[in-house]
Amino acid sequence: MDIENIKKDFELGKPVIILDTKREIEGDMVFPSELMDEKIINLFIQKGRGLLCTAADENILLDGGFIKLPSNNKEKFSTNFFIPIDYKLSNTGISSIERANTVSVLSENPNIGLFAYPGHVSLIGGRGLNNRKGHTEASIELMSILGYKRFSSFVEIIDDNGESHNLKYIENLAKELQIRVITIDEIYEEYIKRVQNIFMVSKAKLPTKYGEFEIIAFKNNLDKKEHFVIKKGDFYNKIPYVRVHSECVTGDVMSSLKCDCGSQLNNYLKFISENDGILIYMRQEGRDIGITNKIKTYALQDKGVDTYDANEVIGLPADNRDYSNAAQILKAMEVNKIKLLTNNPDKIKQLSKYGIDIEESINLYGEINEYNEFYLKTKKIRFNHNLNV
Repeated sequence: MDIENIKKDFELGKPVIILDTKREIEGDMVFPSELMDEKIINLFIQKGRGLLCTAADENILLDGGFIKLPSNNKEKFSTNFFIPIDYKLSNTGISSIERANTVSVLSENPNIGLFAYPGHVSLIGGRGLNNRKGHTEASIELMSILGYKRFSSFVEIIDDNGESHNLKYIENLAKELQIRVITIDEIYEEYIKRVQNIFMVSKAKLPTKYGEFEIIAFKNNLDKKEHFVIKKGDFYNKIPYVRVHSECVTGDVMSSLKCDCGSQLNNYLKFISENDGILIYMRQEGRDIGITNKIKTYALQDKGVDTYDANEVIGLPADNRDYSNAAQILKAMEVNKIKLLTNNPDKIKQLSKYGIDIEESINLYGEINEYNEFYLKTKKIRFNHNLNV
């Protein structure tokens, strides 16, 4: 993300477009609330056309006495609307200069006593980018990354036919206005590198048939799952071997022959019993679709559907895993440079983008048998895993 030039653009009065390419499939024009003026409001209204909003972290708004709107939206993390506001010294509150004043005064002094409601500027409370990857949270976090107050203003981009999901129109609009386009994912990557959300909370000895290890638990403010670490050795002056292992209860616990997961896990525990290293055990059953959905895909695989297509047949991504948690676990352990044991190029790519320096990638193979050979070939061909099948 081009942080320096985005900030220069803001100082020159040019907004940025933030794209949500995964959930809403929409683009919002975004600008720091503290720099807001009537020209930017006019641009938002004329070129954005959607709902004009200003946002801050939910706790800031609640502490300032602002009132949440009741909602019957069933989505767990729907947009967190507060009552719309006008700056009290406005006339009607609807003009561009009055709406700009409402936005900028809020960033200076978020106190309900200064505002009338309901007004003409929609107010939204951010839930934190660790909890919700929406335009609200991403725009607030972008302000923080750039050194502004955690107050953002934005408008949804609507095309000539009133459609908000037209990414080609958004691309052309960005070219017309000569403004930058970034994604929520790009902001999230920068956030993960800057803001620690996972912390060590306890550790204990763990004797096993492979030797004595240390087991470490964490407080996880990202996906809230109980990922943990098995570790042997200390790494103050050397680069540790690391395996990021996704949970597979059928393979790891039940010794299923449908995959190579259990044998990979056993091989790595044997390896670090002799060489020292770190095992990050990620609670991402079935490439993060859960055990129930995994069993549904097993039923499809029994009928000849490969593991890639089986996930998509039930309406889920072929691989839903995100390794930001693994990157933050390593940072919580003060480990930033590693030798990674994996056959999966996506782990290398993701850990690298989240700020982990991978000095070396080493293959870790599991057992091949008549039940998992087709599965492993699918991983090699369709997931680009580096496998010896």
